Amino acid sequence: MMAAALGARVAPGPTKEIGWAPLQLTAEGRKSPLAPLGTTHWHGDNWDLPSGCTRLTATEHCPVQAFTAAPAQLALQFHLETEPVQFEAWLVGHTVELGKAGIDPRRLRQDARAFAAATREAGQKVFSAWLDTAVEVVA
Repeated sequence: MMAAALGARVAPGPTKEIGWAPLQLTAEGRKSPLAPLGTTHWHGDNWDLPSGCTRLTATEHCPVQAFTAAPAQLALQFHLETEPVQFEAWLVGHTVELGKAGIDPRRLRQDARAFAAATREAGQKVFSAWLDTAVEVVA
């Protein structure tokens, strides 16, 4: 995890964030490749913002959902790569975790049908914009 590698505290959060939920973009986040987001969350940990980094997004239960350490370094606490088949495998593989968290996999499947295509499209835009930024920094 990039936050830990940069010396920040990583610990269990107050609740698991699993499913689709909006992100709160900071002013810097609205200017970043993350601007078009609506994302899939699947995590229980939170991290502190490492020293010298810029916070880009937050949620109610996770104050640092994404940050940048440098233009070519982007840390994400959410998933933009979620494909329907992959998501179904997550549901199967994490049945115990979902049950312990009181999360109904049927609701997650409904949300996947409603939001997965838009998440995939936004993810492609984000990764393309981030790669363009990374290439400019390296060049």
